[in-house]
Amino acid sequence: MFVLSFQALLFSQNGTFFGNVFDSESGEKLIGAAVLIKDRSAGVLTNSYGFYSLTVPQGSYSVTFSFVGYKTATVQIALSGDTTVNVALQPDIAALGEVIVEAAATSNAVLRQAGVNSLNLGAARLTPVAAGEVDIIKNLQYFPGIQTANEGTTNLSVRGGSFDQNLFLLDDAPIYNPSHALGFFSTFNPDAISSVNVYKSAFPARYGGKLSSIIDIRMKDGNNRRPEVAGGAGLIAGRLSVEAPIKEGRSSFIVSGRYSYAGSVFNAIGRLGQELRVSALQNFNANNEINFYDFNAKANFSINAKNHLYFSGYAGNDHFYCYTVNSDASMDWGNRAATARWNHILNSRLFSNATLIYSRYNYSYILKEDIRNFEWLSAMGEVDLKYDVDYFINPSNHMSFGIAAERHSYFPGGIEPRDSVSITRAFELEQRNSVETTAYLSNEQKIGSRITVNYGLRYPMFFLLGKGDVYSWSETGEITDTTHYRHRELIQYYGSPEPRFDLRYMINSGNSVKVSYTHVSQYRHLLSNSSLGLPTDIWVPAGRNIKPQRTSQYSAGYYSLFYNSMFELSVELYYKQLFNIIDYRDNADLFLNPQVEASILSGRGEAYGVEFYVEKKKGNLTGWFSYSLSKVTRQIEGINAGRPYPASYDKRHNLSAALMYRLSLGLSAGAVFKYTSGGYITMPEGAFSYYGAIFNYYSERNGYELPPYHRLDISFTYKNPRKQNSRWKPELSFGIYNVYDHKNIFSLFVKMKESNMQAYKLYLYGITPYFTYNFRF
Repeated sequence: MFVLSFQALLFSQNGTFFGNVFDSESGEKLIGAAVLIKDRSAGVLTNSYGFYSLTVPQGSYSVTFSFVGYKTATVQIALSGDTTVNVALQPDIAALGEVIVEAAATSNAVLRQAGVNSLNLGAARLTPVAAGEVDIIKNLQYFPGIQTANEGTTNLSVRGGSFDQNLFLLDDAPIYNPSHALGFFSTFNPDAISSVNVYKSAFPARYGGKLSSIIDIRMKDGNNRRPEVAGGAGLIAGRLSVEAPIKEGRSSFIVSGRYSYAGSVFNAIGRLGQELRVSALQNFNANNEINFYDFNAKANFSINAKNHLYFSGYAGNDHFYCYTVNSDASMDWGNRAATARWNHILNSRLFSNATLIYSRYNYSYILKEDIRNFEWLSAMGEVDLKYDVDYFINPSNHMSFGIAAERHSYFPGGIEPRDSVSITRAFELEQRNSVETTAYLSNEQKIGSRITVNYGLRYPMFFLLGKGDVYSWSETGEITDTTHYRHRELIQYYGSPEPRFDLRYMINSGNSVKVSYTHVSQYRHLLSNSSLGLPTDIWVPAGRNIKPQRTSQYSAGYYSLFYNSMFELSVELYYKQLFNIIDYRDNADLFLNPQVEASILSGRGEAYGVEFYVEKKKGNLTGWFSYSLSKVTRQIEGINAGRPYPASYDKRHNLSAALMYRLSLGLSAGAVFKYTSGGYITMPEGAFSYYGAIFNYYSERNGYELPPYHRLDISFTYKNPRKQNSRWKPELSFGIYNVYDHKNIFSLFVKMKESNMQAYKLYLYGITPYFTYNFRF
């Protein structure tokens, strides 16, 4: 009885201060802002919704609130109980794009998780990009361990994973195909985005479903202080965003749209080249149709001090017909996503978030000017319900737990004739449905002043439901049995625990060592024999014949801030074991094949590497250097005679370097150099005829290494210094992509010509100048 009374007395002597950290000018919540008590080893980062909570003994404290690119705020708090402390941080306008980290540097070294990179959107706007269109996904490719699958595309390979193993989240809603124009541009309009974080290892327990990475992208909430308009126009697209208060300080909205006229520009350049008698353009066809749009909208409402509602939506669509790529077919695809979210503060230490999510992806392929003349349609979608809780137990323990239910539908494809003379007959594959439920629990625990451990467990349960026919196959791909399942009858169940562990040891205030372990399962697979990520690729669920892919990843790293926090250095090692990785038999037919599973084989693989990253974060001259040395292999019985072979995205060396220099008060210059080793492809050695049909025959799987990829880009950005304190803020960017005009291979393919096999190389970007005009008022 005495012990219980004594514990109650001790607990009553504690107090909790909690609240939100936000931008003073727009009211935007700041995710990952550092809250530190001076002269104590107590600190915390704001969660994904800008909320924090710290429980300490009652007394007076000097507390610093800091965030990259903002001025640090110091607040004196006299704590005598539970106290709400909301803090507004002021943007460091004088930085003019320079990353200010002085006060936040130590907190990042203490609290930063292994294998996580945060994209600085300000720096991304200064980085040279193709056609001058700021691209979030392409900027992620400059981080170590992240590379593109093809020249000029947004398809990412992260630490040896394929591009379908990345989970892209936009306000918690999955985006299945995050690309426009066959991957040349990403679907994310930078004017509508507030933060981007990529997890390469040590996934938080709340995330799962994909093996390689989590790309968590958050939309802006909208300025709740004053109306603001931003936009711009470049060579291939125009943008416009409007945000404003609905009720000042309490609610706001943002709408943002972007439209691309890339096809019109492409045709105009081709016609001009013909008029100027450019030899390479004399056979140019000016009937290209390439355009896309995306639209973002979000509104939020502060009901009271403990309840906040958010509603966000995204819609994007592409139409692509390019004579150079494929003169016989056009493609259309698009994403739709919506999120409704309720933030509720249960008490000073408990924060909850309930989320309802909708996402759908539609894609089609039209074959025209052919007697087959058909349209192929496919789609997939999901509806999710999630409930997450953050429990700030004390300064040493931050617990997170939650549950989720997801319903997925898959329409692998259907084909219809487009007119009465088409020889194509209507046909469609069976639809599939699945349900996935998940529960997770994790805790971030500080042990003394030097050690922080994050441990957790996620348990997903996957149910594949009927109706439909499920086949059994022999080793040679012949059907041996067929089982019919009724509507909503259980076809297959999978479930397995996914442990997560991350340990950080602080050597001193600027140096730390980190180790982590992550186990993840993936229940949805992309059937594709292309590294481009074409809209005609097919998503299918795990089932009786296709098992879930799984990976176990081990990583260790060293992190350092030095020279008065001006430089950041990190070195990370990783090793991944891959299980049930899928690949295809030679001459596999994936298009509208009801028995496509007979062409799929599974096996094991491994990926390992070392990553180096150094960044200069302050001063007139800033920049970074990134390098990865890695290897990816697969071993699947029935492919390559059972011998190990490299994955197509196995690129041994991946190097990028960037410099940004403030030439004057309003003029900045930037340069980026990128080099990667060539990937691997399978080239046929010849062809043979069988009953009039031509088949290729192959030797080694992925036995041909492509040439290395490299390019240099430069850019200049001008902001009129006399306009920066005025309402109208114009900005002009101009630069050159691929300065020395290196011919990087986009695609290598083989065609039969007069019974002879010939190989062709397709290049995309030569030297490309660009300019973009941006404004804000």
